[in-house]
This record gives sequence, C-alpha cells and structure tokens, in this order.
Amino acid sequence: MDLPTLPISPSMTYVFSPDQHGHLVPWIAALHASCMTMDRMIGPFLPPLENGKLLGWWRERIAESNQGTRVIVLLLPETPPGSKPVGNDLRGLAMLKLSDTETGSFRGKIDTLLVNQKYRRQGGAKALVDALEYEAARRGRTLLRVNTETNSPAEATFKKFGYIEFGQVPQFSKAVIPQGSLKKSETFFYKDLLAFSQPPSGSSSNSS
Repeated sequence: MDLPTLPISPSMTYVFSPDQHGHLVPWIAALHASCMTMDRMIGPFLPPLENGKLLGWWRERIAESNQGTRVIVLLLPETPPGSKPVGNDLRGLAMLKLSDTETGSFRGKIDTLLVNQKYRRQGGAKALVDALEYEAARRGRTLLRVNTETNSPAEATFKKFGYIEFGQVPQFSKAVIPQGSLKKSETFFYKDLLAFSQPPSGSSSNSS
C-alpha cells in the first residue's frame, strides 16, 4: 500500500557538511534501510539488515565526502541561518562518486538516490539530481554515469531526467524476495552535461 504524500514546506538541497549535518548519519542510514526494505531496492547489503553494518558503510561514505572524492546532497526543509536540521527533517539524499583517476578526471557516477516515501511525487528526486549535476559541473565532472535495476521506478526516473541508456547486464545483482532469492538485471545510463548546456544545432545564442 502506498503511503499518502504530505503537504510540506518547500524542500531545499544542501551539500553535506560534517559540522552542519554530521549528526544526521543515523537518520541517513535509517532512510537507506527503509528504501531497501520497503521498496526492495538493491543496496550494498542483503536482508536482514544489520544496523551497525549500515552505519559503518555510511561513515565510510562520509569520510570520502570529507576527502573530496564524493559529493552528498541532502533534501531538507529550509534551515534558518544558525540552526541545524533535526533527524526527522531528512527527506532524501543523493550521492556522486568522483573518478579518482587522472584519465577520468571529468567523470562522476551517481550511485545513490533516496527519497523518503512520505515525500515522493513532489519533485524531490529531480531537485536532488539537479543539485548533483550542478555540483558535478562545478568540479569539472561533465560526464555522469548511473545504473539502476531494470524495469524499476529508478530506471524510468533517470530516463525522464535525460540520461541515455547504453546497455543492460542480466543477472547483475543478488536480491531477496518472499519466494527466495534471485539475480536482477541492471540498466546503465550516461549523461553528457556539456551537451545539455549547449544550444541546439541551428539555434542562435544572440537575441534579435
């Protein structure tokens, strides 16, 4: 059964800051666990989920963010200056892993997009991906990749956001379902941000 969406105050995207958002890590892990459990989203671990293992995984991602090799964007209500969000303010998040090779210094990979079930269908996923694309371009990362479970809502979402499918791999990830376990296929996408920033062929950037 789908949960009802809530009329909410406008959401804002914020780049994760240890000082401003470090206390939200348990709520971030809980959101991730909820998406893997209720949506049967494929994540880094198979159920039953262990809280300590998931918290440790997220602390590693935060460490990568602190080292500058990962960008984490949070979806929150507007936070007044001088205050910090509380755990229940967390509405969603997205992550971008930056390539750490010299030959791939223009690339990034979106590897997480989560939105709390109560706040879906209100533009949160689009706001998060837009924010990641902005942060990627700001860092010179203009070619982005993402992979999603085939025939999933995530696959449809990234198609809608202009990502181009370039292949599928069958039996890519293990998953647990009520009838047992199976392997699910994965769809791979890319997006060239430079192509989207240029005017269409035949158009003029000069106003008449």
